[in-house]
Amino acid sequence: GAAVIDAVDDDYTGTPVNGASGGNLPTVLSNDTLNGGAVTVGAGGNVTLTPGAAPTPAAGSITMNADGTITIAPGTTAGVYTYAYTICEVLNPTNCDTATATIVVDAAVIDAVDDTGTVANGATGGTAVPNVLVNDTLNGAPATLANVTLTQLATTNPNVTLDPATGAVNVAPGTPAGTYTVTYEICEILNPSNCDTAIVTVTVGAAVIDAVNDTGTVPNGATGGTAVPNVLVNDTLNGAPATLANVVLTQVATTNPNVTLDPATGAVNVAPGTPAGTYTVTYQICEQLNPTNCDTATVTVTVGAAVIDAVDDDYTGTPVNGASGGNLPTVLSNDTLNGGAVTVGAGGNVTLTPGAAPTPAAGSITMNADGTITIAPGTTAGVYTYAYTICEVLNPTNCDTATATIVVDAAVIDAVDDTGTVANGATGGTAVPNVLVNDTLNGAPATLATVTLSQLATTNPNVTLDPATGAV
Repeated sequence: GAAVIDAVDDDYTGTPVNGASGGNLPTVLSNDTLNGGAVTVGAGGNVTLTPGAAPTPAAGSITMNADGTITIAPGTTAGVYTYAYTICEVLNPTNCDTATATIVVDAAVIDAVDDTGTVANGATGGTAVPNVLVNDTLNGAPATLANVTLTQLATTNPNVTLDPATGAVNVAPGTPAGTYTVTYEICEILNPSNCDTAIVTVTVGAAVIDAVNDTGTVPNGATGGTAVPNVLVNDTLNGAPATLANVVLTQVATTNPNVTLDPATGAVNVAPGTPAGTYTVTYQICEQLNPTNCDTATVTVTVGAAVIDAVDDDYTGTPVNGASGGNLPTVLSNDTLNGGAVTVGAGGNVTLTPGAAPTPAAGSITMNADGTITIAPGTTAGVYTYAYTICEVLNPTNCDTATATIVVDAAVIDAVDDTGTVANGATGGTAVPNVLVNDTLNGAPATLATVTLSQLATTNPNVTLDPATGAV
């Protein structure tokens, strides 16, 4: 009879071969026997080896060689494969046995490594990571788009995305500042189920925002006006002009509630009736895309006072009779504030402060609260000056001074000729009891209480005037 031939199954599952790089497995004949001894092939061998149908991986190949070793070609698809073979006794070619080798081809080690990247300015966007594959490996070598497929699995912001055609992680213009993540997967092209994932952490910065201080002037606080038409004119966002389309404008503080910022226009306005002075308005601009990306600036506003003009008053054309006294019109009638009439008292726009009153020898001259001037009866005739000052109520230090010139006339005095008779010059007598009887002062009878009486001349020293009585 023929010797016992025994082909024993071979289990290579304990020694998987990396399909990417390929490799060789030991001969399947090592555990086979003929007549209880080892089998050999080739010249002088005791058996012949006939491989069965070779496995058919999707890529690559698995080949059983003449010596029973098995070669896995580089680039062979991972999987578990069986490969049958038959050995026959050389002495008795029909004395044969068949066994099966079980082969494991492993996928290459694939390693997707986390990445980080930064885009300085989310307003303009940019590329955070040029290629996520740079630090990824396949079978220990750099992963490339030639040996792996690249897929975005997730993103925490739809503006932060992976381009699978290049490996770049891009940030779209108009992306708010923040930290975002993109999860991606690489899969071996040779073994599409051989995959790994990684996370890209992307930090997006905000645009540079710069609020620049402003200055402005309103010449006249009484009427008010616009000190700065638009505070944004010199402010920038991302190096370009800041506008109400890309920033939010807010007034933070003001040193005068009449000096305010209009956030709808950017104008700094001064309300009518604002005292003269220097005021500040603090404002803030914040990027609309990133509401916490803000900057502040200060507007310095100078408010002027209205023009005040006290004009000298000449009353010489309307003299006042000092004996009876009288009143003169207000000195304010020709004075102006901001080009308009001045008023005093409740609701008035100026205050009136008379200067030192004139000091006639008798009587008095007084400037009243309304600017009229009262000459008391019995005031000595003369030309008098009376200074006064008007000051703006809104701005008490905004003042001007003028002078009123006043003429006080003496009363009309009328000495009327008299006639008298003494019947007997030898005895003498009183020719006129009182020469003042027909004389007048200011239209009223002259008396020794209102006039002084003096004799100026006589044609006879025996004919004289008595100044104590008025008798001749």
